[in-house]
Amino acid sequence: MKKILLPNGLNVTEVCLGAMNFGTTTSKEDAYRTLDIFMDMGGNFIDTSNNYAHWQGTGDESETLLGEWLRERGCRDKVILATKVGFDRHGEGAGLKRGQIEYWIDESLRKLGTDYIDLYYAHTDDMSTPQEETLEAFDRLIKKGKVRTLGSSNFDTWRLAEANMIAKNKGLTPYTVMQQRMTYLHSKPSYAPRYVFNETVSRERLRYLCEKDMPLVTYSCLCKGAYENDSRMPEEYEGGARLEYVRELAKQKGVNPSAIVVSWLVNLYKLEEYPRIIPLFAASADHLIDNLRGLDVELSVEELKEMNSIE
Repeated sequence: MKKILLPNGLNVTEVCLGAMNFGTTTSKEDAYRTLDIFMDMGGNFIDTSNNYAHWQGTGDESETLLGEWLRERGCRDKVILATKVGFDRHGEGAGLKRGQIEYWIDESLRKLGTDYIDLYYAHTDDMSTPQEETLEAFDRLIKKGKVRTLGSSNFDTWRLAEANMIAKNKGLTPYTVMQQRMTYLHSKPSYAPRYVFNETVSRERLRYLCEKDMPLVTYSCLCKGAYENDSRMPEEYEGGARLEYVRELAKQKGVNPSAIVVSWLVNLYKLEEYPRIIPLFAASADHLIDNLRGLDVELSVEELKEMNSIE
C-alpha cells in the first residue's frame, strides 16, 4: 500500500481504516483480524473517536479495543492514530470547551494506551464556544506533546476558514485535515442530514481544500456496502445511473464496485479543483481485502472525467 506525505508531516497510507464498531457490533476477534490484515497489507492509518460506538454501548469500546491491540502487537510506532472529541456520549461530552478537550484527551490516551495522538479531530463544530477557546486548548495539547496534528470534522467551510485565520493571527496550531462525508453517489436533493454539519462534500468545499492544499478524509464513502447490495442503501443517497456505471466498470476491471469507488477517490487529485482524498471505511476482513483491490485499479484522467460526468 502506497503512503502519502501530507503537508502536515504525517506519512499515511492511501486509505484509512475505520474502527467505529470495534468492540460493539464487531467482536474483538473480528476486529483483531481486520487490523492485522490491514497492517500486513501495508496500512498504517486508523481512525476512531472518544464516543465510538456509544449508540451500541458506552462509547469507550473502540478506543479500548484499539489500545489492547496496539499493546499486544507492539506496533504503536507503525500506526498513524486518529481520534476525535466533541460529539455527544449519552448526554455528556458534546462540545469543544477547554475543559472538555483537556478531559477527553486524557481519557483517550488512557484507553488507547499511548502518550500521544497523531491526528486529533474536532469531531463536529461547537457554535456555542468561541473558536479562540477551542484552538487555544488544542494548541496546548500540541505544545505538551499529547497531539501531533489537528483536523476538523463536520465543519462548514466558512467556519474552518475562520478558525484557521484565527490560528494564523494568534500563532496557534491550525486544522490541517478535514474529515467529511463523501461518496460517488449523489445525495437526494430533499435529504437533510441528521446533524446540521454532517452533510456531503460540495464542489465549493473541494475547491477550498484544493486551494489550501488540505487533504480530505472521506467517511461513509462506501455507503455501508450498498454498491454491492441495494438493500444496504442509506436513505440519503440515490442509485440510478451512477450506481449502474460503477457496477459495470467493476465488471470490466475485475473487482467489486466498492473497489472502483476507492480507486475513484484516491485518484481524484489528478483532476483540477480536487484535493488529495483519503477514503475512510470500516469492513470485515474479507471485504477489506476486496475493497483494497481498488488501490491496484488504474483509472486514467479520461476515465475519471467520464465517471464525474454521469448524472
